[in-house]
Amino acid sequence: MKHATIVLALIIGLFFPSQATAQFINLKTAPVATGNQFLVHPSVNLGMGSISIALDDTLGNSFVNPAKTVKLQGTRLFMQPALYNISDGNGSARTLSLGGLTSGRNWFGGLGVAVQDMSLATRGSNLLKEESTNNNYLWVQAGKKINERTSIGAQISWAGLGAIDGVDLLYPRSRRIEQDGYRVDARIGLNMETDPGQFEALLLFSRTDMTHKVFYQDFFSIWNSSTFTVDAFSTQLRIEENLDKTNTWGMHLGYDQEVGENDWKLGGIFTINYKTHPKIPNYELMNIPRDPGNTWAFDVGIGTSRTSQDNWTFGADVIIEPIWSNTWVEAQANIMNPEETRIIVPKGEKTIENDFAFFNSIIKTGLGWKGEHMLWEGGIQAKTYRYRLKQWSYVEQSFRRQREHWTEWTLSMSVGTFIKGMSIKYTGLLTTGTGRPGTSNPIIFADFSSAMAGGDFIFAPDGDLTLDNATVLTHQFTVTVPF
Repeated sequence: MKHATIVLALIIGLFFPSQATAQFINLKTAPVATGNQFLVHPSVNLGMGSISIALDDTLGNSFVNPAKTVKLQGTRLFMQPALYNISDGNGSARTLSLGGLTSGRNWFGGLGVAVQDMSLATRGSNLLKEESTNNNYLWVQAGKKINERTSIGAQISWAGLGAIDGVDLLYPRSRRIEQDGYRVDARIGLNMETDPGQFEALLLFSRTDMTHKVFYQDFFSIWNSSTFTVDAFSTQLRIEENLDKTNTWGMHLGYDQEVGENDWKLGGIFTINYKTHPKIPNYELMNIPRDPGNTWAFDVGIGTSRTSQDNWTFGADVIIEPIWSNTWVEAQANIMNPEETRIIVPKGEKTIENDFAFFNSIIKTGLGWKGEHMLWEGGIQAKTYRYRLKQWSYVEQSFRRQREHWTEWTLSMSVGTFIKGMSIKYTGLLTTGTGRPGTSNPIIFADFSSAMAGGDFIFAPDGDLTLDNATVLTHQFTVTVPF
C-alpha cells in the first residue's frame, strides 16, 4: 500500500463564528478557503478583529457563555442578514437570523432561529452541477443569578444540516452528493464578578452526525474477444454512503481586570478540547476504510484593551495553540507478504498511523470609536498554522516526515448608527491567505485543489502542499432593538 491520504473531517465551531471565540479550536492541515457558514449570531467586536479576552462583547459573549447574558440588563431583539462568497466559484451562502436576549432581576435567557440557503462550490472541469441546499439553526438558553456577583447559565443549540460547505469537493469524481445530518451543542457557563475583575468558566459538549450519499457514474468498455478491440462503452450508476461522526468535550476558563489608572484592562484565557472521531468518511481521495482518531487541543492567550474618555477603544489578543492529533487505518483482513507465507499486519491492527503536532498562533488587534449616533470599527487578525506530520506505514515498514506552515489574514470593519436606542450596523470581512490547496504528489488522480473548499479538516497530505489562492468576502447587517 502506498502512502495514502487520510482525511479526518472535524466540523467545529458550528454555531459560533470562529473569529469570535476560542471555546472551539479549529484544526487545519491545509489553507482551505472556508466561508462564514456559521456566522448566525451577532457580535459587537467582530469589526475590531474579534478581540474578546479583555474587552466585553455584550452580544457575542451571551451566545458563547450563556451566564454572561446577565450583563444585558433588559431585553434586546435582533435581526441579522448575512452573505458570504468565496472567489472562483468555491461556494456562497445567504443567512437570516432572528432572536432575542433578556435579563431581569434574577433570571435571564434567550432564543433564536436562523435559516440559510447555500450554493455549493463548482469547478469548470467537474461534472458536479451547481446546487443549492438549506440549513436551519435553533438555540435556547436560560440562566439565574446565584447572588449579586455570580450567575450560571445553560444553552442548547441544534442545527439541521442539508450540507456542510466544501464536502461536495471531497468527492471530485462524483456526479452529485446528498448530505443530511445534524449538530447538537450543549454548554453550561459560570460568570463571577470578583474584586477587582471577573472570572468565567464554561463546560461544553457537541456532536456532529452527518451522512454523505455519493452518486458515481462509472464508465466501462465492452471488449470484442476475437478482435481485441472495444465494441462499445457503457455506464452504470453506483451509490456509496459514508458516515461522519465527531464528538467534542471542552472546558474554557477566562479572567480579566482593570489595571493602573488609565482605563486599561488585562485578561487571560485557557481552553482545552478533546475530540473523538468514531466514523470518518471514506473520501475518494484516499479510498481507505473509515477508521477512528482523537485530538487534544489547547488555547492559551492574553489580551489587553483600553477605552478612553473620548470613546476610542483599542484592544489586542495574542493566543498560542498547541495541538496533538493521532489518526490511523485498521486492517479489514490479515495482510500477507507478497509470497503469502506470513502475516505482515493482523486483522484489526494499524496499517498506517499519523501523528500531528501543531503550534499555531493568533494575533488580533482592533480600534473603534463610538459616538452618540455613530460608530466606526476596524481590525485585523492573523492566524499562523504550523504543524509537523509523522507517518508510519506498517505494511511497507516505512516512515516519513512533513512540515507545513502558512498564515491566514482577516481584515474587518464596521460602521453603524443609533436611532432612538435602535442600532443598525454593517460589518465586512475579507479573508486572504487561503485557497484551494493541493499536493505535489503526481500519483494522486485528483489534487486537493479540486477537493477542499470549506469546513475544517485535518488530513495527512501525501506530498508538499500547493495552493490556488482564493478570497472570502462576508457582508453582515445587524439590527438590534431594545424592548
